[in-house]
Amino acid sequence: MAAERNRVLSGERISRARIDAAGEPTVEAIEAAITAFDHETAALLAFARARTQPVPVELVGRILPGIEFPAIANGLIAIASGDRKELFAVLTERRFPATKDAAELEAIVLYAAWKAGITGATLIPELRRLGARTMTAEGYALVATAGASIDDVNTTAALKPIAPFAKDYAKAVAADDKAMNASIDAVIAALPAEVELSRGGFTVRAQKLPGRNDPCWCGSGNKFKKCCADKPVAAASPVEGLTWDEFIAGDKITIEQIRQLEIKDVLQIDFSRLQLKPLVAVIRGLADAHAWVHAERALAELAGRTLAADDASWVDDAREWLVGSALACGPAQRDRAKRHIALLSPKMREHYELEAAIERGPAEAWQALRTRAAAVIASGDKLEDVDLAYSLLRVEPALGIFFARACIGSLRVDDADALLDTVEDARDRLNLAPVDPAWDVLDALTAKVKRKPKGDDAGALKEQLASSAAHADQLERSLAQLRGELAAERTKPAAELVRGATKSGELDGKIAELEALIREGQAERRDLRKQLEEAAAAKKEAPEPRGRRLDDADEGVDDLPVAARGITLPRFDRKFTDALAEVPPQVASEAMRTIGVLASGDGFMWKGVKQAKDMVRPLYMARVGIHHRLLFRCDDGILDVMDLITRETLLTTLKRIRALR
Repeated sequence: MAAERNRVLSGERISRARIDAAGEPTVEAIEAAITAFDHETAALLAFARARTQPVPVELVGRILPGIEFPAIANGLIAIASGDRKELFAVLTERRFPATKDAAELEAIVLYAAWKAGITGATLIPELRRLGARTMTAEGYALVATAGASIDDVNTTAALKPIAPFAKDYAKAVAADDKAMNASIDAVIAALPAEVELSRGGFTVRAQKLPGRNDPCWCGSGNKFKKCCADKPVAAASPVEGLTWDEFIAGDKITIEQIRQLEIKDVLQIDFSRLQLKPLVAVIRGLADAHAWVHAERALAELAGRTLAADDASWVDDAREWLVGSALACGPAQRDRAKRHIALLSPKMREHYELEAAIERGPAEAWQALRTRAAAVIASGDKLEDVDLAYSLLRVEPALGIFFARACIGSLRVDDADALLDTVEDARDRLNLAPVDPAWDVLDALTAKVKRKPKGDDAGALKEQLASSAAHADQLERSLAQLRGELAAERTKPAAELVRGATKSGELDGKIAELEALIREGQAERRDLRKQLEEAAAAKKEAPEPRGRRLDDADEGVDDLPVAARGITLPRFDRKFTDALAEVPPQVASEAMRTIGVLASGDGFMWKGVKQAKDMVRPLYMARVGIHHRLLFRCDDGILDVMDLITRETLLTTLKRIRALR
């Protein structure tokens, strides 16, 4: 029988009964749990210790990144002994892993550090970074409340979209503030008395035991009570016929099962017995979870294997994944990234040489930049431009913004939105005004449907504006209804809250999506009003000059025809089905809806599809929500759905696909 997926948030299984059973643990016991990446147990032990002994704030700062349950995060901050300003390092060092959307947890930590005294220029970069993330309304309220204390024009402008949450959710902020300053007795009293435990991210139904007078299940013919009743029963596993120890040995584990395992269980696997692709999945998962030492141990196992020629590139692929995860953590993991960059193949290493030269000083940096720029200009590979832009955005954000603008202006980029999102991150770090001018350039270059209208199009614009306003009203009503449902869900007793965590999470996701749609609608209506003004003014302008018509302005930019396509039959690659099991339910639902509409040949949906450049076989990309991309091919009546990825991993994924040609 297949295992039933049971996604339990880290921290959700902490109960009063388990804390009582923990006694008075030592700091060494908490340290051991952190080392084993069992942060939930570490938090439980910390609560038990806090009853009689102080728990250093530094130790709490190491537990928090492995917690996913906001109530537990608040409780840990409450018991932290020492200067809570030290918690700010959890954010600046990017300790929260990339395996989950930890934005709300980071918002809690930011609020606690702000209340402890982190202000001004130190606080601004993290405020702007989190203000642009997707999170619950309560998370936005915490960020907006801290942001209201900053007297800076650019920061105020960047946080303007979320500023109303501070007032609308003031009660939620007050509740979080109270929880962060509660006594240990109050923290523990708020926890459920008992919780159902699970293992390894799976719910596994154990085999029913025979009655004491029934024949023993071992086949001996004796009664169960006189045979195996007192013998230990091996723990069950997600695979029928295997004990947990046999399953965790590694040789029978699939990629999907690895992704469902908690990190503490992944560390029990014998890496040497894993097959190639499950081992790569382990390396990526450990790197995303910032389990650096263990990721390097798994990578060493992969690098030490004798691989077939077709599989040799997986070593570089896995190592570059680790490098990317380390670089995303900033200076804290820069040395680790450098060590692994030096071990990449020469061709892969070239992409990082400029960054290394910039760090060594101006003299080397200038020469390296000139050399790299000359090579990019001479190269026939359009992606070299984008690689250079991303490299500079990481280490010299101001210069990187200029190079990224050049890529946008020439449309030499597979996903311009992802590049411009990185530009916005760079503007946040530099505390520049939000919304780079390159967005307008991109709109002007790629617009085919929404064009600047002539004077006689004012009526059509008014109809669009009225339709958008009506849609906004509908979204606002839906949002109000969902917020009411969420408020009702969160006023239930603690024990019911634990059981209903999944529903609460789904409501949070739906609310975040509606809020994003409302913000997009507001921007669209501003644009329509501006176009109406321009349309009125256009009546007084001279006739259109000879030459290329506006309708042909970006001919050849989009390789895809805008007409409806024939009906195709979807076929799903294993990578896609694995990815579908990992994403939130609302994203999975939207992905399947997108596939269905594309397969129906709907011309409107195909207008939003992009084609990756420099592929031997055409590869298409469709947006799924804000943060995900669907990769697929379409040949001979088959819609071959290849993968569902985040926009952050798009560039790396396309590189790997190109390398396979």
